[in-house]
Amino acid sequence: MTPNRSEASPVEGLTFLDRNFRFIAAGFAALHLVLGVLVFEPILFTGGDNAHYLILGEALRTGEGYRDLYLPGTPLHARYPPLFPMFLAVLGWVGGVNLAKAAMLLLTAGIVWITAHFARRHSGAGPAVAAAALLSVNPTLLEYGHYVLSEAPFTLLVLTALLFSQREGRQGAVLMTLAACAAFATRSAGMALLLALPMARLLAGSRRQAVWSAVGGATAMASWLVYQRFAAADAPSYLEVLLQRDPYTPESGTLEFTELVTRVAGNTWTYASRILPETLFGPGAGTGGVSMVLGLGVALAALVGWAIFARERARGPELFVVLYGGIIATWPSAWSDRRFLLPLIPVILTFAVAAVWRLPRAPRRWLWWAVPAVLAAFGTSWIARTAPERLECAASYAVGAPCDGPQWASLYAAAIWARENTQPDAIIANRKPRLFYWYSRRRGDAYPLSSDPDVVLGGLEEMGADYVVVDQVSGTTGRYLVPAIQAYQTRFELVYEDGDPPSYIFRLLPAPASTD
Repeated sequence: MTPNRSEASPVEGLTFLDRNFRFIAAGFAALHLVLGVLVFEPILFTGGDNAHYLILGEALRTGEGYRDLYLPGTPLHARYPPLFPMFLAVLGWVGGVNLAKAAMLLLTAGIVWITAHFARRHSGAGPAVAAAALLSVNPTLLEYGHYVLSEAPFTLLVLTALLFSQREGRQGAVLMTLAACAAFATRSAGMALLLALPMARLLAGSRRQAVWSAVGGATAMASWLVYQRFAAADAPSYLEVLLQRDPYTPESGTLEFTELVTRVAGNTWTYASRILPETLFGPGAGTGGVSMVLGLGVALAALVGWAIFARERARGPELFVVLYGGIIATWPSAWSDRRFLLPLIPVILTFAVAAVWRLPRAPRRWLWWAVPAVLAAFGTSWIARTAPERLECAASYAVGAPCDGPQWASLYAAAIWARENTQPDAIIANRKPRLFYWYSRRRGDAYPLSSDPDVVLGGLEEMGADYVVVDQVSGTTGRYLVPAIQAYQTRFELVYEDGDPPSYIFRLLPAPASTD
């Protein structure tokens, strides 16, 4: 077993941390739970992916299979790996959405706890305590403590695999491979783990363990690839989507090499200069000068820490950061977001704090705790600003008055009207089909994103749409759908108008009979 570096440390004060580390780690996890309750948001996240996961979980639980129930024809689903929907399916037998949200908070608290143990084995007790403290008050981790998304379970499984990867011997190799396969079964980006961990064993001279780990990872990836080809043979592969110029307009083509280099460089700067500060200090922080400087400082410290550890011995964490970072830097710029950086944050913080611990003796004593304290202060300021509004939202929700934004409340009210006033097999085209289905139980898809009214109308007819929704939540509705309705006014009949701002539902009428 890899020796604990902190046990050999001559630095005064680490003995206390080592002796009480178990309680300190649990304490920060408990602190995260308390703060998570203070900023808990009982309403659905409006991104749509959470509704998709809930729908997939419902499909599995009700025996429909792994299907997109919200789409016309309920096709097999082939985008998200199934482990997280399976988890939601089990939770669905016990409770509803808020139970799933509570489970996410428990998972993010688990991330704080396991980060402490991972960082202790990797860098020592001091950096581990600092990293866990920063994570316990991290705004992004707290936000994903109530979003029903795969980021929390994926990050927890990533850290579990990285923790086991630091165990030498066959048992460590087996456990890390199982955890890595589970991470891949949660999100396809887990392939970075399936590549990094066998490479680390190979570099460490454990060839047999590297081979078996690689075989396990290859089996997991091949199984998912075979299923995808079976379920959606015409869908583009993960690599094809990765290299598209614009994933929302596939006809724009594939990147040239120079374009790919430009995208990677641009995304890397975006993550370092804007998204990392927002992840560390809360939404909007990336646009502030001080937050941006601090974020770049953390990125630089993490890079130094990575270089130190990679030079000593390139292990799973060091290789995973490079491979996963490469994946998200290659993704289309439109997808650059905090949620994709979140799985790296525990490792980034560990590297950054460990770099501070490696400073020359003179300045390092006060910097050991001053640097984490400053970073934590910025994070807690977000909590102080956010908690009163969230508590008010929770109180409103408890008395049956959800605190959704007015445009979203208007859309959900339209969906509820559709559930009560349309046939169960009605197909309703709208901009947010997954969220609309969750409230309406009416299938449908997004209308075509085209400025050509003929293309939009043709897409609606091909979909078999019976109704269309004009919402106030997306600018594309006014840009694409409304002009099509205006161009073919005789084909659309207004059947619903309500809300502030108002949402509208139009019935799509049959084309008039030809006079030829």
